[in-house]
Amino acid sequence: MIIAIANQKGGVAKTTSTICLGGILASSGTVLAIDLDPQGNLTTGLGVEVADEQISCYDVITEQAEVIDAVVATKFGISLLPADINLAKGETEILMKVGNFYILKEKLAPILKQYQHILIDCPPSLGLLTVNALAAADVVLIPVQCQFFALKGLAALLETLASVQKRLNPQLRILGVLPTMAENTVMTQDVLDSLKKRLQDIRIFEPVPKSIKFSESNLAGEPIHIYTNDKKLVQPYGAIANLIAEM
Repeated sequence: MIIAIANQKGGVAKTTSTICLGGILASSGTVLAIDLDPQGNLTTGLGVEVADEQISCYDVITEQAEVIDAVVATKFGISLLPADINLAKGETEILMKVGNFYILKEKLAPILKQYQHILIDCPPSLGLLTVNALAAADVVLIPVQCQFFALKGLAALLETLASVQKRLNPQLRILGVLPTMAENTVMTQDVLDSLKKRLQDIRIFEPVPKSIKFSESNLAGEPIHIYTNDKKLVQPYGAIANLIAEM
């Protein structure tokens, strides 16, 4: 199963969610994590530094290399297709290519049987890289920060998803919305209530509490379930991982 973790807004825990889910899923199966963000935070968060001349997601998306040639091993059993700032120019370079929405899907086809789960950490935009991820994915997980301004871009994302479903990937489904950085405040509760009211046909997952331990675990290069045994932090991701594993 290919899972895109997408939201055009930055700072909503897309990368953190990818690492957490990847780590839990890798404890019982094979996982490939794809860093599709030129900022390369997933790559860094998994303890990888892209060296000069190293084959990366840039080479794959510009059709200069195959996925299998770019994948590197990380701790805890997660395989990684790494990225760095070069990926930004890669998006520009494929703009005029025929079938540019399907490049990632075509590149993943030869290695699909090698992995039970493929997680794609999308960039904070609705550009060509994100559309490539959505065209390749089976499902999309939408992290949403528990702040009112974070809800504003959700409508645009849902419109993009509907367009992709109509024109590029009719099989794409929304796995659900994951509220992140939740606090014990009136605002968080209002945001959760608003999500449930607006998105009655979409699953709203158990919110992920706000905690410095997520940043610490990323710096340590460890998935959250390895870094801490705090059930409040691990449980929301564990529930999603169980759902994915059962699909």
